[in-house]
Amino acid sequence: MKVLALAFVLLGAVAGLAAEPELRLSPKKIREEVRAVVEEQLAAFRAGDFKHAYALASAGIKAQFDERLFAALIRRGYPALLRAGEADLGVVRDQDGEEAQLTVAVTDRQKRAIVYRFSLVKEADGWRINGVVLEQKPPRGDI
Repeated sequence: MKVLALAFVLLGAVAGLAAEPELRLSPKKIREEVRAVVEEQLAAFRAGDFKHAYALASAGIKAQFDERLFAALIRRGYPALLRAGEADLGVVRDQDGEEAQLTVAVTDRQKRAIVYRFSLVKEADGWRINGVVLEQKPPRGDI
């Protein structure tokens, strides 16, 4: 469990690094490309296709985690992404077409919104997800 806890910290740290650059609203082409990659990974998570979801991860993520550990991290740390009913993709911001961020609100089984920030990097084969950070948990208590 300590290894998984450390891995979550590392995954968050990678995404945190992407938050440093000055980001601007993205042009249409970048918005469409970034959203398509995030939607594709979310669909892979819903289908339980961790191999495909892992293929959409950045080289930096792949250097830190093999596919098996990646799947374990998602199962334990991001279960809402596996069971997301709906996903509302927000504004895409980027820095010079090299790094981008997208806020995504997913709806859990109780119809509560959980907000994540996806950080992406542009690699030779296209946009790849470089990290995901939980931005807002659903409220606690009876709803």
